[in-house]
Amino acid sequence: MIQISRATYYRHNPKENRTGRASRDGQRRAESPAAEVPQPEDAGIPLRSSSPIHPLPEPTFIEPVGPAGQQQQRSDPAQAPVNPQVGHGPEPVPVAAPGNPHGVPAQGAAQQQGLGSQDGNGSQGGGQQEGQGDQEEEDDMPTATLENLKESLQFIQDIRDALISDDIFPKDLQAAVLEPIEEIFNLDDDDVKLSLTAYLSISNASEEVYRKIQKMVKERYPDSQMLSFEQIKKKVQEFSRVTPIVSHMCVNSCVAFTSKYKDLHACPRCGQLRYRTKGKNTKIPRRKFYTLPIGAVIQSMYRNPTTARYMAYRRTKTMENLNRFVNPVTGEIYVTEFDDYTSGEDYLRCTLSGIIGLDDCVLMISMDGAQLYRQKQSDCWIYIWVLMDLPPELRYKKEFIIPGAVIPGPNAPKVPDSFLFPGLAHVSSLQVSGLKIWDASVPRTFPSKPVTAFTTADGPAMVDFNGFVGHKGFEGCREFCNIQGRRCSCQSKTYYPALLKPDDYDVPGSSHPDVDILNHIHNHEIPGYTQAQYNQRLKILQSASTPSQYRLFRRNTGLSKPSIFSGMHVYPPMPAMFPSDVMHLLGLNIPDNILSVFRGTIPCQAGDSKDTWDFARTLDMSHPTLSNISTAGTAQEFLIYIYDLLPAILYRVMDETYWRTFCKLCAAVKIILQRRITREQVQEAHKLLLEFVVEFELKFVQRKASRIHFIRPCIHNLTHLATSTIRIGPHCIVNQYPMERTIGNIVEEIKQHTNASGNASQRAIRRAQVNTVKALIRDDTHGKPQTSSRFPRLVAGQGYTILWPKERTANGKLLPRDEFDALDEFLTREDVDSNATAENTRVKKWGRLQLPSGDIARSLWQESKRSTDGAMRITRMVKFEHEDLVRFGEVMYYFGLQLGDDEKIHHLTMISPTSLLDRTVLDKSSGALRMCTFTSGESLLVVRVSAIQSIVSLLPFPLMEGEKLLSDKDYFVVENFGRELSALTESSTSLYDEGEPQPAEDEDDDE
Repeated sequence: MIQISRATYYRHNPKENRTGRASRDGQRRAESPAAEVPQPEDAGIPLRSSSPIHPLPEPTFIEPVGPAGQQQQRSDPAQAPVNPQVGHGPEPVPVAAPGNPHGVPAQGAAQQQGLGSQDGNGSQGGGQQEGQGDQEEEDDMPTATLENLKESLQFIQDIRDALISDDIFPKDLQAAVLEPIEEIFNLDDDDVKLSLTAYLSISNASEEVYRKIQKMVKERYPDSQMLSFEQIKKKVQEFSRVTPIVSHMCVNSCVAFTSKYKDLHACPRCGQLRYRTKGKNTKIPRRKFYTLPIGAVIQSMYRNPTTARYMAYRRTKTMENLNRFVNPVTGEIYVTEFDDYTSGEDYLRCTLSGIIGLDDCVLMISMDGAQLYRQKQSDCWIYIWVLMDLPPELRYKKEFIIPGAVIPGPNAPKVPDSFLFPGLAHVSSLQVSGLKIWDASVPRTFPSKPVTAFTTADGPAMVDFNGFVGHKGFEGCREFCNIQGRRCSCQSKTYYPALLKPDDYDVPGSSHPDVDILNHIHNHEIPGYTQAQYNQRLKILQSASTPSQYRLFRRNTGLSKPSIFSGMHVYPPMPAMFPSDVMHLLGLNIPDNILSVFRGTIPCQAGDSKDTWDFARTLDMSHPTLSNISTAGTAQEFLIYIYDLLPAILYRVMDETYWRTFCKLCAAVKIILQRRITREQVQEAHKLLLEFVVEFELKFVQRKASRIHFIRPCIHNLTHLATSTIRIGPHCIVNQYPMERTIGNIVEEIKQHTNASGNASQRAIRRAQVNTVKALIRDDTHGKPQTSSRFPRLVAGQGYTILWPKERTANGKLLPRDEFDALDEFLTREDVDSNATAENTRVKKWGRLQLPSGDIARSLWQESKRSTDGAMRITRMVKFEHEDLVRFGEVMYYFGLQLGDDEKIHHLTMISPTSLLDRTVLDKSSGALRMCTFTSGESLLVVRVSAIQSIVSLLPFPLMEGEKLLSDKDYFVVENFGRELSALTESSTSLYDEGEPQPAEDEDDDE
């Protein structure tokens, strides 16, 4: 039985009758003693019972349970690495969506929960109508004594009380969300259409460029009524209906004058005046910032039939996963394959419990800070909205990312909640009133509500979202598992999440026994505490009556304030909605930690000596990528360097015991970052990550207090990656890459450097409005490759397309003997009767193949014609299936052939394969290093083009000494992150989709 808390259930199902529940006060379960607020004299008592402590063993792999309906009964639940049925609260109630309040079994899980049916215009999410929600339906608002906590609670209360009719929302915005236009967008005016086309085409250029175009058009066509820049800008806002919410802010970026600060005339932090006076009575705000409302954007996405069909992705995928992974009788959730957040068990629970309805819109908010200029103080904070209803291949593209706000600098905001308030209040108000949407693809009109399911940020920004203490705290785990940190010494103020107690160690508050990580993870039910446990600790924090008591409770609870997102009427359980960010974790933090230890550049504390660091090796870090850890682009290159190249670089250089431990990390990361991942792979990655974390402490730290600082928080966060994959789906789906790319896009568009942050705000407004208009005019042909006789292509089926160049001979050329022998072997394998001989078999060669993923695989026949003077990216090495084995090889060329009497053309490829992978190295490295031998042109094979799975890199091994290869036959295989990796053994026959489709390659790139 799936369990949620009673408070959560009634908040998201307000129409349920609560009268009976209220009249049976005597039957209500007594509050758990753990929830009691400790008195000051009890402040030193631990806030939770300690996990059972056992001698720390080598982590062992826990066998997976069976599918839903066939689950194996565990004799010892504490052995489970993952609890697939984590409850959302201490008071379980039966799950019943509004459409099926009694949970009557049906044929499928989706039908059982009332999710398959659809009334005329009802959303299955249980949203309230404006003015209809009874105040007693809401949970009682907590109180606090200290000013900083009262301030946070005030923001939360104001967000909860927000209505779309409030004065902070412009009248145009109110009209847009309450009265959607129920017709497909159409432009009849040719002059407006011309102006709009020009405006959209120069979105990155300055205003002057548009004015020059207008001038040229009017000179050539004097009768043209092409709009001025100001006119078309106003038209775009009118078409998109995205009207910015204007708010005042402190000139020093301390606070925004919103919520509790709305009536102030001076900044409460620095004292700067809010207004400047003009004349006698006119007050002009000294500084403003703009928030882009997401409601009008969502409506516009549905107003176009094409984008409306895109937005139906989540509904379709949810129904599919509910029927696939949820037992229709027991309601148990057991996901066997994860390909998106819709297969995450947290999302499926939220859907079954009615928190997220099929007609709702799921959002992800992401925030980060940017330094606009390298040489001067120019902080600028930006947050964006990602429309998670779109399919993965679209939702992260530039034209679908919607900026939420740009918080101008030059200083970082001191009260970020005040800047987040307008955008979150807008979302909260739509959850109350309902967002009325007209769907052009059906057509139909229905009420919806936006639900912020995921919030992502780097470590410092995430503290503003979730209200945790941060990574340096005593309980600083980002997943809130309440691992207790240790200090290096009594003088240190930073805690490190070390599992093992150092020898001869007695630091007050840090001398707790060894932590059994397996029991710890299970006992706290990943991601840590349930929502009820989180609320219990929050209640303790809010009970602080003095600053000293607050500091003590802050340390012991791991919380610094309530999250501003608790002001929403509908939200997933906290803290599960704050996932880890693999971009910073795996692309920046782990590489920095690992390299500093491996190179011996990490600080050496008193009582230790670098002479004893036998694991430290000198690595060349002169390359700019490896010496500048700052950007998303650098993070992507670090992924390749650390997890692909470094195992090969350190092989036979680093002591094998250290190398094997490091390879476990690399192998696990390659699994975790797959686009599609099975439950068995998740559990294998979980095993490898736990082994790495424990062995890292045993082998590198060696229970020495002087080396505790080796164990940065990122090392501990690795223990949660696998289990959080089961909760939220693949981590490559929910991360900071879209945020970092948006920062780069907006910064590169800045044209006015005297007021860079203000100009960035205007570029963000333009981006939101332009993206919305593009959604209105999008058609089915957008982004599809254009065909022409000059650049021919052959559709090979199953998503494969053979592309030019091709041989210009009319009948092709005769095959050499070795190539014909490979073809003859293929015909024999396919059991084809053929009279083909080397003397009469001709084929016409083609140069490239487009895979279903959108990637372009080239061939030796094509690439050998290129000039070798400059650097050339080789993309002819592929992964393919042959005789039930996953193999690697070099594509010689592609060709078509009739097989026997079949008139159909079969599309084939000639491949020169590598040897089988070196089993010894494969086992030693846990699959991280895949070595093989290869000689181009030998042992040719013919396979169908559909056997090719992806493009890989084949790099020489060992690498290079100076400018000379150390071997001309030994290689190792590198696959692209985010694609499915071949099995770590060679016995897999599974073929997977190849990840997110990419735009088709430009046809004339090889001319």
